[in-house]
Amino acid sequence: MILNRVDEKHGLVTVTPEQPDDLWALRRVISRGDYIAGETSRVYKETAEYARPDKERLKVTVTLEVEAVSLDSTLSRLKVSGKIIDVSSDLISKGSFHSLSVSEGHRVSLRKQRSFTPTEIKILKSANSPGDTYAIVALDSREGGIGVVRGTHLQLFPTVESGVTGKMYRDSRAKSPTALAYYEKIAKILQSSCQRCKVFVLGPSTTKNSFANYLSQNRGDLGEIKAIEGSDVSGEDGVYTALRTPNLQEALGESRLARVSKIITEVMRRISVGDSRVSLAFNDTLRSAREGAVDSVLVSNKIFSQVEEDSLVELLNTVEEFRGETFLLDSSTDLGGQVNSLGGAVALLRFAPRSSAPGT
Repeated sequence: MILNRVDEKHGLVTVTPEQPDDLWALRRVISRGDYIAGETSRVYKETAEYARPDKERLKVTVTLEVEAVSLDSTLSRLKVSGKIIDVSSDLISKGSFHSLSVSEGHRVSLRKQRSFTPTEIKILKSANSPGDTYAIVALDSREGGIGVVRGTHLQLFPTVESGVTGKMYRDSRAKSPTALAYYEKIAKILQSSCQRCKVFVLGPSTTKNSFANYLSQNRGDLGEIKAIEGSDVSGEDGVYTALRTPNLQEALGESRLARVSKIITEVMRRISVGDSRVSLAFNDTLRSAREGAVDSVLVSNKIFSQVEEDSLVELLNTVEEFRGETFLLDSSTDLGGQVNSLGGAVALLRFAPRSSAPGT
């Protein structure tokens, strides 16, 4: 998230969300009674006697007094509804109700009627930290899968076909017109979707190394290019397989997705040895959070269909108030799917819940 302006004392920020995690961060700090301003559009139809019957969609800047806020099921759009208290066009009256739709790249300003709390500032500044954005390419001579990871969210692109059948390219054919055209298709997708981010390439050694060299020599506008051993699976399945590859996890270091992987591993270990310092039920996790017991919590976006959104906000904000970690996962990723299979909310606890402690 880009923090264009921050005035903690007067409760004012101007931000530009860049990925789904940023929209969730905004959802967690926007409350009923706040004021939010941004560009929107509204259908307008002239009513004069000789006016054209066509409807026009006007772009205007509105300021709303927030009455409701929610994320859509894909976590890609934030809907803020409320009464218009200021508008840049005389064609729209103040006092009417409107919904502002906020998506990636949509700059908005938020003003509270109080100072920001330390937790709210922490949420915003955490979203402003350098993003864990990188691309994964899993390819062989026939097909290439492309995925872009932003934070804990995976965006998959259509598989690119080379048009070649049969066995893999030999080294002598790595620079053939067919191979170069295939590489260029993948490179263009990377260039448009992941500028200046790291690119990890996996697949059979000949094709993988050849493509990594092609990017290094012809796509200087991309970030670091690195060939990763450990997986010969290509296409969409190859992207999912890559995320579980130890070599890639090591290369990612302390990225959010790598941190999530370690937490899930620890969750499964504690379950297997009967360690009670783990929570798999949402209500139990919320109670533990209120006691300050939650060290880290993972929630899948599928949980939005199971619990009230405000309760989820309370859980995550309470965890952070007690200096815990929070992660919202895309269930389309392997890690998000694991959390979803465990009920949608998983937490590591600092101490056993009171109901599990001896003598209770």
